[in-house]
Amino acid sequence: MRDSNAACPEPVSAATGPRRNLVFARVGQASVHPYWLAEPAAERNWDLQLSTWMPDLAGLTDGDFPVHVDPGVKWGCIGRFFVEHPELLDRYDYVLFPDDDLLFDAGSISRIFTICREHDLKIAQPALRLSSYAFHCLLFECPAFRLRYTNFVEPMGPVISTEHLRTLLPYFGRWQTGWGLDHFWTLMMRDPRWAAAIIDSEPMLHIRPLQTGGIYTSFRRLGLDPLRDMAEIQANFTNVPQGKIVCGSVLRDGRRLGRTGTNLLGGLHLLRVASAAREPERVRRAGLGMIARIVTKVGYRPATATFRSGGDLQVHDALHSRTHPLS
Repeated sequence: MRDSNAACPEPVSAATGPRRNLVFARVGQASVHPYWLAEPAAERNWDLQLSTWMPDLAGLTDGDFPVHVDPGVKWGCIGRFFVEHPELLDRYDYVLFPDDDLLFDAGSISRIFTICREHDLKIAQPALRLSSYAFHCLLFECPAFRLRYTNFVEPMGPVISTEHLRTLLPYFGRWQTGWGLDHFWTLMMRDPRWAAAIIDSEPMLHIRPLQTGGIYTSFRRLGLDPLRDMAEIQANFTNVPQGKIVCGSVLRDGRRLGRTGTNLLGGLHLLRVASAAREPERVRRAGLGMIARIVTKVGYRPATATFRSGGDLQVHDALHSRTHPLS
């Protein structure tokens, strides 16, 4: 068994030298992460750090580093890991945090990181393929777009710049379930309008039915209440958005489209493909909602979210010198 607390070595790609992106994945027995490795190691622009709550998986050898073992849940674990390894915030530019039931096309993860860098995104996520199990139909891919700017990124598989991650890490310890993080993490920067996006050109497939993963058992075991986390976040942050809004887009040919055109094109696409989805009526409602928001959200512009003063947020000492008020 490898030492999960050992210092992380630095893998080198034969093609590009040290990689500047990291995939940090919490994995269980049914993890599909081996499929992510269909991209040849020499061509990847990312390293893979596996983490697990299951001691029996501590000997996995398909990551680039020793397996990290933590009995907690995803977001609390992530906070603790980067407190233990703060040097990784300097080594890497972006980190992808995928659930272990997400499938990507070969090479897609590298292209996702490239898109984030090209568009200077602080936080993003791949769109979902139409056959995915999905909470939010807004996330279904629309092939006309390369990406859509939004005020919402789901905790299922976000890509976060390490600059922005420094700002977010203290909150992962307080609200470990991840529920409600999407209410503020796309908005904790000076100008959030073009900082967060759904990447349509590189969609992923979510293969597990909703609320069936082992994390829900872990919530009960650890006494964590996701609904309480969500309520606390809504009460403790300013400018929490009322609704998940698309603010603009970049088309496949590189042209930019404003809020009205993006919502119209996206909404019509959802209406057109709804019958092929797992829950057609939900997708139709989402499409109609996007079109309606052209009128109901006229003038909406994402505003910076801030933690209300006087809160009892505990920030780990190891991050004090690395955490910025706004990234």
